[in-house]
Formats: sequence, C-alpha cells, structure tokens
Amino acid sequence: MKFNVAVKNVLRPVRDIGYAFFGYLYDFYRYFKYAGWAFGGRASVRDYKAVKIYHRLEKSLSFRQREAKSGWGAANDLVNHLQKSWEKSNNYTYHEKVGLKVLGDFIAVAAVEDDRGAERIINFWERHVKLASDEGGILEKSVAFLQKGKLYNPEDFFSSRFSVRDFDSKAVSSEDVEKAIGLALNTPSVCNRQASFVYCLNTRAEIDRALSLQNGNRGFGHEIPCLLILCTDLSAFDTAGERYQHWIDGGMFSMSIIWALHSLGLASCCLNWSKGPLDDMKLRKLINIKDEHTVLMMLAVGAPRDTLKVCYSARRPVSDFYTALD
Repeated sequence: MKFNVAVKNVLRPVRDIGYAFFGYLYDFYRYFKYAGWAFGGRASVRDYKAVKIYHRLEKSLSFRQREAKSGWGAANDLVNHLQKSWEKSNNYTYHEKVGLKVLGDFIAVAAVEDDRGAERIINFWERHVKLASDEGGILEKSVAFLQKGKLYNPEDFFSSRFSVRDFDSKAVSSEDVEKAIGLALNTPSVCNRQASFVYCLNTRAEIDRALSLQNGNRGFGHEIPCLLILCTDLSAFDTAGERYQHWIDGGMFSMSIIWALHSLGLASCCLNWSKGPLDDMKLRKLINIKDEHTVLMMLAVGAPRDTLKVCYSARRPVSDFYTALD
C-alpha cells in the first residue's frame, strides 16, 4: 500500500506537467485562431481597433502639459482605420463614431503642421463629421466630483462581503443583473477596449448543465437561482504581448461585478473554472458560448437567506503582502 502511494506521489507531478503542456497548447491554439488578426473585417474587431487608436488621442488631450504638435501620428492611424472601414462597409461602428468625435476634439486644439498629412486628416474629418458620436474625448472634473464615491466607512462595505452558498429561492431580476454589469463597465481595461462578456443562466436545467462540469458547487449548486459565466473576447487582442491580457482585463471586470452585486444587496460565490481543454470544449457543447470568448469563471448569484453560515476565510496580515520600496 505504501509503495502504491509513493508511486502516485512521484507520478502525480509528471501527470500535472503533461496536463499543463496540453493546456498551454490549447491556449496557444485559441489565441492563434480567435485573436483579432483572424477577424479583421468583423464589426466588433473594428470597434476594438478603433478604441485602441483613438484612446491615444484622448490620453494626449488629457495631459496638463501636452506638446501642441503631438498626436498627429495617432490621428493619421485613426483616419487610416476609419477609411478602410468605410470602404468595406459604408458604415461605422459605435467606437468608430466615437473616434470621429475625438478626432474633431483633437483637430480643434492641435497645432497644425504645415504638411499634407494634417490637411488630409482635417479634410477626412470634415467629410465624415456628421456621423460622429456625441460621446468621447475628455471631461473636466473637480476633485469634489471624484470624491463623491468616497466610502466614509470602507471597512463596512469590504468586510461585509462573503462568499454565500445559502441562497433564498426567489429569482434574481434581470434588472439587477444588468445594473451590476452597467456598474462593472466602469472597470479600467487596456486602451478602454471593454472586451468582457457575461452569459446569464436563470433556468434550473441550464444552470445544472453548466455546473455539471464545475467541481466547487457540490452541496449547494442545486439551489443556485442565477449563474453568470464571465468571459473575455479574445478578438479584442492582436499582439504577442497581449496574449494574456484577456485574463487580466477579465479578472478586473469579474471583481467589479462581484462588488457591484454586493452594492445592490445581492450575494455571490465565485466558482473556479481552472479547467483543462477537454472540459472547456464540453462546456461549449452544453452552453452556447461564442468560440472567441474565453471562459474566466462562473459566478453564483442570489439573495442571501435571512440567517446563514459563511466560511470564516481568515486573512493574513497586510505585512505579508506589502513591501515599501523606498
């Protein structure tokens, strides 16, 4: 018996390394197949590309000490993008229209260089300005405005949130879910690309199908009234350096959803989706998830019962996590 245990202890790391390698290959395959370069003409990818470019202009316009002639390179890139989009579809996406508005804001304050590049950019904007959005650019805000969200008892908010596994049987309203998503959309994302996506399951059959592949819901999964599947759109990213950005942006958005639900009085429990390729592919057969969407995690959502038990979840001291590099 001891010999069998010893053999298992030796072979388990080898097995895990093999699974990890298979998982890396799967992640590489998905990034190769579904990243932005694979869908250049798709409207959603054009949208991501547009915001990636015009956000450079927004940042330039927000600088207190900006160079008067800076930004023309980004403006040229934006016009090139918009020109190609117009030639392909004779239409603009949401963020392409916002890009036109930002381009106009830039032209209004930029020092025009005496070359044909600036003239071309201005002429293009004048021909398309009627299609520009009313949104985008920069906003003038005061310190007082930014501090309206200050919590005077932050300990009450952050320490009152627990992972709840004992939900009331009443349904979660779609209005509350959509409000939480709307609040979470204020989450920062790389170049403001907003590549996160939420699938909401409300029926018992749908929830049970999804949870059949998730190991952490045993003992309470059958009572979860609402299940969110949180994802990130791989097609928003198209460079080698961004190969893991969907995990970062998606993780930040997921945490914002959790805090937003808490602010609305709803409880939640994170359900881990650190799964291998086979389970990921099985889930996509059970639930209609877009191929280009990477599954980050599942989130159980519901109203907590009047009295319930939660895990203590002891927290180590701040000193274990903090080093001042002075």
